[in-house]
Amino acid sequence: MKSFASKFNKTTFGIDTTDFQYTKLADIFNSENEGGKDVVHKINGLYVHKSQLGDSPVIIDEENKRLVNLPSHTAETLREILTDDEAVQTIKDGKVGYTIYEYESHGKKCYSISFVDL
Repeated sequence: MKSFASKFNKTTFGIDTTDFQYTKLADIFNSENEGGKDVVHKINGLYVHKSQLGDSPVIIDEENKRLVNLPSHTAETLREILTDDEAVQTIKDGKVGYTIYEYESHGKKCYSISFVDL
């Protein structure tokens, strides 16, 4: 059983994100330099914050100084990761990345991610 403190203290990744820009998955997927479904992007941290539109899951990309917005349906998975000390440490150790994939929903293009072991 987890201690009360480890269960309810916020998980942080020790990254100063002050100057980071929010970015959409679509913009990364469609960019000339780093686009496409086979490109693996590193995860340096993640969090879920509440917004007017509900849960907003975010990946911290330290190398590119950006905060990558994820679809709201990934919020539960991110919360699960954040409560798993081993998973958090694996991210901190630089061993987790993601690829972006495209899918169609209600007649429009959408984007989501698949996790990748690095």
